[in-house]
Amino acid sequence: MPTLVKTVKIGIHKEVHAAKWRAILATQELYNQTIAFYMEFFVGHLAVLDARKEVHRKDDMPYERSWKNQELLTFAEVYTLDTKAHPHPLQPLIESLPSARTMPVSLRRAAINHAIGKVKSWYSLRKLWESTDRKKRPPQLGQPNEPITFYADMVAYPDVDLAVQRQVRHDFVAVELFYEGKWQSVPLPVSLHRQAQAVLSESQAESARIHVATSQIKSRKNPKEKWTAEEKATVRPQMWHALSLSLYARRDKQYPGGLRFALHVPFEKWVDAPQKAKTQFATNPGMPVVTVDLGVNRLAVMGAFLNDKLIATKFVHGGELNHKRHLLLNAIYKKRGQSGRLQKDVQDNVNLWEKVRNMDENAARQVARQIVNFALQNEAKVVVFEYLRGYRAPKEKMSKSGRKNHKRAYWLRGKIVEWVRDLAFREGILTVERNPAYTSQMCPHCQHEHREVGQRVKHSFTCLNPNHSYQADADFVGMMNLYCKWNGTFAYPRKKKCADESKPAQAIA
Repeated sequence: MPTLVKTVKIGIHKEVHAAKWRAILATQELYNQTIAFYMEFFVGHLAVLDARKEVHRKDDMPYERSWKNQELLTFAEVYTLDTKAHPHPLQPLIESLPSARTMPVSLRRAAINHAIGKVKSWYSLRKLWESTDRKKRPPQLGQPNEPITFYADMVAYPDVDLAVQRQVRHDFVAVELFYEGKWQSVPLPVSLHRQAQAVLSESQAESARIHVATSQIKSRKNPKEKWTAEEKATVRPQMWHALSLSLYARRDKQYPGGLRFALHVPFEKWVDAPQKAKTQFATNPGMPVVTVDLGVNRLAVMGAFLNDKLIATKFVHGGELNHKRHLLLNAIYKKRGQSGRLQKDVQDNVNLWEKVRNMDENAARQVARQIVNFALQNEAKVVVFEYLRGYRAPKEKMSKSGRKNHKRAYWLRGKIVEWVRDLAFREGILTVERNPAYTSQMCPHCQHEHREVGQRVKHSFTCLNPNHSYQADADFVGMMNLYCKWNGTFAYPRKKKCADESKPAQAIA
């Protein structure tokens, strides 16, 4: 069962209190100072990263492995923190950073884990540099500038009412900050959008279920007894469950002090990975399948099949998007002509290019969501696309903006496939691709002995079989033929031979 993770961004209100604003900055500064201290500590003890530890498998067979992050964290705490067991540490944290004396344990451990990750990455790159080419500049460790990571015991989410008819919007998320000279829980005003409200309510319900399931298992088991695979699967998050959030600070002139704060909350969920296409088809050849033909004027033509019969179709039109993008590209090239020679490595028309990219990204996400919803409505477990890769420029004459618009429309198909693959996997739906050859040029209803290439004029397809009259949209025909390629009934066109063409044997003779 793979784990899915998605991050929801919750913005902190623009008019946050000045004392809380200063508390966030003070906490972030202390957090990064702690990371810098432990980075220096691990750089002085690099041998620990190469050390091997002997452990035993379940069958008592010994083997060696490197230290885990938890063991490295314990090592760092033993040699930097004064405790009853170790009253005189080797490199005390408090001497180098007196303000960390009252720092919460969870926040300090988050800083240690951050330092471990950064030093491990730097050390592996340095060893690679030493073993390959030393002419290049060696990798640098640098100074940390990381967002604050809060573990679960340092965060208090708003109580979201699960009853829809009595749902109340709460606007505060409390985190542990260094506020007015001491560590305390500080409520931060946030803007909860609909997605954040829905996923937080789902997370609260899932946390309650996991807590109850864990208590029941612990009550009937010996503390030293190992958990079974079924018991471990019971306490895994089956719905979206909140993990440790991070507090980011970004520069923004529109916000007081030139900084904009936001909470990035990751959510995880365990799902069943979909089976391979061959396995599903062998088990149930007539299973529900959705095939999608991607285009320009029609962004997507979807068809749902059940027992080799078309049961539903859906068209997503893209002519308006194509037209708007063309207008923006025309404006870009017109301004380029007015400005003269472009400077090297300097982006021109930044706002217009950003608008074009945002339009394409937004369209890709919306179309992908419609495709996945269409598959869920028809209970399909497989979505079939064309395998489109290398771009070929059109042969007809076009303006610069027209050619660029044609290329970006082709790129949009790849973005749609990427988003569908991600969204469909979350729902247990498999995404496959098939060869696009002749999908929009062959009649899907002709018998195999009459497989001839049809006539396509722009977006209209006409079958040339004299014994069969069929005319339809070319994208619709492509969608139908994709299903034929899925179930293996697609037949490629037969090769014609000229009347005066001699056979190979006769030519040799």
